[in-house]
Amino acid sequence: MKWEQLRPYDETVRHTLAARDFRGALEALVRGYQHVVVGFCTNMLGDTTQGEEVAQEVFLSAYRAMPGFRGQASVRTWLFAIARKQCLKALRDRGRRSRLEHDQQQTIASTVHRQPPAAEGEDPEVKLQLVKQGLSQLDKAQRALLMMHYDTGLPVAEIAHILGISPVSVRRRLARALQRLREVIRYDA
Repeated sequence: MKWEQLRPYDETVRHTLAARDFRGALEALVRGYQHVVVGFCTNMLGDTTQGEEVAQEVFLSAYRAMPGFRGQASVRTWLFAIARKQCLKALRDRGRRSRLEHDQQQTIASTVHRQPPAAEGEDPEVKLQLVKQGLSQLDKAQRALLMMHYDTGLPVAEIAHILGISPVSVRRRLARALQRLREVIRYDA
């Protein structure tokens, strides 16, 4: 995704927010960012349907937060901070549901079917599936960090702003998350 392509939408959002036209700002956000936000949420959550549902929540949350938008961050940074929070909330809710199901059910499958190791030069789709499986085994903070940087292409500086930490800390966390992902993939393969 070329972020420069979204600049006109960002400017429209800023102008409509300055004019207190929140509906117009929401329309510009959805037109410009819908595909990107849905992709981010889907990849964060590992589920297309849930990703689409959470993306709707992202835009609703953005609409509700528009009166308080101070313009200190870019529209993109502001929106992805909201998306990250909504995805983490959905992951927490999923965990709660899972624990409730576990508490209510006596028998759950005791083994997980492992995929055979990928052969050299194997289909990229198989490798992509291994990466997705590996991401699902990371903790939600590591997964969110990797998705923000590698999936949506957010620069380290913007991720640092979203998380409220220094760019150096973001780089360190990215390195640790990548190392953990490699370990998980190597273990599963």
